[in-house]
Amino acid sequence: MVGPFWVVEEGGKSVIVALTVPLERAETYGDMLTMETGHLQHWSRLARRGAAALRTAGEPTAPVWSEYEEWPRGRVIFDCVARHFVIRADRQLHHPAFVRLITDHFCIEAAKATVLADDHYRSIRRVLTPEARPT
Repeated sequence: MVGPFWVVEEGGKSVIVALTVPLERAETYGDMLTMETGHLQHWSRLARRGAAALRTAGEPTAPVWSEYEEWPRGRVIFDCVARHFVIRADRQLHHPAFVRLITDHFCIEAAKATVLADDHYRSIRRVLTPEARPT
């Protein structure tokens, strides 16, 4: 899957907020597959739903009480030429535990994804590193 995402804190844990679309429904942008919906557009939609509706849906409430630029964010895209996923993200999210959180959510093998920095994705908040999963 591809799409925009954030990592926010909810209940003392780092969780992902994302808009995902399967590759077969993704849009072509040059040699990449992505989705047109941007961070601001999706965050605004979530905020309009309200905290109660987000809680009922099991979604974090951060969009209701904070701005989309505050949290570390990024986008998963698919490189059609190289045939692999690219995660463009805030540098804070390059830690292996965050990469695992993102790749798990997008159903990607971490070994098949390249993580790149993007100056467009800079946050003011620091988030807790997700707990390591038992192996």
